[in-house]
Amino acid sequence: MAKVMLKNVNKVYPNGTHAVVDAAFEVKDKEFVVLVGPSGCGKTTTLRMIAGLEDISSGELYIGDRMVNDIPPKDRDIAMVFQNYALYPHMTVYDNIAFGLKLRKLPLNVIKERVEEAANMLDITKLLYNKPKELSGGQKQRVAVGRAVVRKPQVFLFDEPLSNLDAKLRVQTRAQLSKLHTRLQTTMIYVTHDQVEAMTMGERIVVMKDALIQQIDTPLNLYQKPINKFVAGFMGSPSMNFIETQLKEEGGAYWLDEGQFKLKLPDDLKDMLKGYLGKSLTMGIRPDDIYDKLLYKESAPENTVKLTVEVVEPLGSELLVYFSTAKTPSIVARLEPRSEVRVNQDIEMVLDISKIHLFDNETEKTIF
Repeated sequence: MAKVMLKNVNKVYPNGTHAVVDAAFEVKDKEFVVLVGPSGCGKTTTLRMIAGLEDISSGELYIGDRMVNDIPPKDRDIAMVFQNYALYPHMTVYDNIAFGLKLRKLPLNVIKERVEEAANMLDITKLLYNKPKELSGGQKQRVAVGRAVVRKPQVFLFDEPLSNLDAKLRVQTRAQLSKLHTRLQTTMIYVTHDQVEAMTMGERIVVMKDALIQQIDTPLNLYQKPINKFVAGFMGSPSMNFIETQLKEEGGAYWLDEGQFKLKLPDDLKDMLKGYLGKSLTMGIRPDDIYDKLLYKESAPENTVKLTVEVVEPLGSELLVYFSTAKTPSIVARLEPRSEVRVNQDIEMVLDISKIHLFDNETEKTIF
């Protein structure tokens, strides 16, 4: 197994497009790292540079202790699983999985042992002599993973491998991939635009936007301590609510004034916020930190707001309830199913002030 290290890696295309800017991070040996971000952010280009499918414009890329900038893909000892399964339609599952091993001219008994081991691991043993046209999407994806597993590479690379699957199958397959990592104890780098996949699978996550790395951290730290407004809004589902407010001082206390409601801030934040008095700030609060006052007994007037229910989405284990104000087009709360809210009802909601985030409107960086 091996670590992967990028040192100020850049990708500039001939037309001048800077697809990846100074990417610098390390994937430790046996670690599962996820690259996540919206379409066009540079995550797949970064993965393809690690695989050797894209040339590096500048910077250094190491796999293990070897710089591989000029090493061809076949000599990097990596295996890649793509979004489109890339199976040979005329071959059986067995032959698809064994294809790379046959090219390397491994003994037939070794090939058979590796294919059967991978098939058993991925629960596709009964499918070994089927053709790809006889498989479901999830089964095809497992065959593609099996083809990578049998090579026993130093590093596994996954490029949005679940994006063609339906929602239920995605949940099942990502659990299988996480189990596979635990079993193989191999370095894995996984690209996705789905932050739920990133949060549930990655030991660490690299968040990208507009060719730049925004933050690298564990899923929990990204969720609780985002470095800027983009990361705060991208991680979490439903995403964080952003509410435009003005910081004011009244009666010796600091308040966030939204226009329709005001929230009192704790006194211990005064020193940090003194320079922002009178300025507009974006307040962020997650749907999980907004409560129905009737079910929340620790509320106070300073953190209670009256809002009109616009949409209720019952999901069985929870309710997603949507509100708006004249200034804020959408506020969503994740409530307990026993909450009896109804559309067009005026309801008092409690915002947990201890869980809010504030963002500088000029830089979009997190204040706290």
